[in-house]
Amino acid sequence: MGKQEESKNKKNEKIINTAFRIFVEKKIEPVSITEIAEKAGVGRATVFRYYPTKVDLAIAVCSAKWKEYLDELDAKRPIASVKDIPAIDRLIFTLDSYIDMYQNHKDLLQYNENFNHFVSHSGGVETAGMMADFQASLYSVDTRLHMMYKRAQEDHTFRTDIPEEEFMRVTVHTMMTACAYYAGGFIWGSKNNKDYTPELLRVKEMILNYMKVNAWKKEIRSICEQVLWILFYDAIS
Repeated sequence: MGKQEESKNKKNEKIINTAFRIFVEKKIEPVSITEIAEKAGVGRATVFRYYPTKVDLAIAVCSAKWKEYLDELDAKRPIASVKDIPAIDRLIFTLDSYIDMYQNHKDLLQYNENFNHFVSHSGGVETAGMMADFQASLYSVDTRLHMMYKRAQEDHTFRTDIPEEEFMRVTVHTMMTACAYYAGGFIWGSKNNKDYTPELLRVKEMILNYMKVNAWKKEIRSICEQVLWILFYDAIS
């Protein structure tokens, strides 16, 4: 990498990190490109050269910060390990990762809420071109969850009698929403600077209870397997 390219990357990184910090503190709508440029120590024209609109910048920030977090997650438990781990253990790891995000990455959760509100009120944001990088940054998440569900269809460690999309909504999406709302202080009666990890652990417990394969079904399956084995053994004896 040449010096010029390295300089451009460092400048872009400074813009991304500055915008992220300000967007978390003030939300995205009221922040101007001029303010970001001043805080990043670059010219306003430089920011526009990288990102023609604030929408482009917001998407780039979201992509970059999620990629950082997901790379860290992949380092702990690579996607390739899905086939080697029971689906229920993978689900528990995923739910725990959101609680860890609440404990150690509140700013990312807060930004995500701000971003969702911003893009839902910005016309034309849904176009494939503008959202391409953002969707690419979520590839790791979508792949993990899909593989986890398929794994559960094989090992039966959590229920798959509900459609995959519903599984996503009632498990990981619910967990992430709870973490985000506690991180942002959106839960009625919640207080600033209080640790709501115990409440999130209860949410996790409720999700896992909902996803458990019914105990009686497992017991019946076990009994049927034993009966079939006895019948088979008698038949060949």
